[in-house]
Amino acid sequence: MARATYLAGISLAAAMGALAACTPAKAPETTAATAPAPAAAPITLPVSINEVMVALVDHASEPLWQDSYQAPTTDDRWLEVQYNAYQMAIAGKLIQLPGQGPNDSEWVADPDWIIKANEMSAAGMQALEAAKAKDVDALNTAGDRLVEACESCHKKFKPALPSMGVYKSPTYPPPR
Repeated sequence: MARATYLAGISLAAAMGALAACTPAKAPETTAATAPAPAAAPITLPVSINEVMVALVDHASEPLWQDSYQAPTTDDRWLEVQYNAYQMAIAGKLIQLPGQGPNDSEWVADPDWIIKANEMSAAGMQALEAAKAKDVDALNTAGDRLVEACESCHKKFKPALPSMGVYKSPTYPPPR
C-alpha cells in the first residue's frame, strides 16, 4: 500500500507539472527600469538659423578665409584656425535643426539644405585637419571647399537675403 501511495503521489506531481507547463506564462511586470523611454521632444534652436549663421558661421568662416591668404606663422594662430574650423564643422550640423526664423522649417525639410550643411561640416573638418598639420595648401583647399558650400547654399536658399537684418559686428573679424 505504501508503494501505491508513493506512485499516486508521483503521478499527481507529474500531472500537476504537465498542467503548469500548458498554462500561459505571466507577462513580466513593467518596472521603471524596463519601461520604454518617453519620446524625446524635437530639438529646436532658440534663435533663427540666420542668427546662427551670422553669429557662428560668419564669425568663423571669415578668419578661415583670411588665413588662406595670409598663412598663420605662430602656434597660437594655428590654434585659432583650429578653433574656427571646429565652429564650421559644428555649425554645419547645427543649422540642420529648425530655429525661430520664418524660413527655418522649410529649409531644414529640404534634402538639398542637409547636403549643403553637411558639406559645410566636411569643409570645417578638412580645415581642422589642415590646421592640426599646419598645412597651408590643405587649408587653402578647405577654404575653397567652404566657399563653394556657402555660395551654392546662398544661391538656392538666400539669394537676396544675406543677413536678413541681423546685426553683424563691424569690428569682426579683427584685423590681422
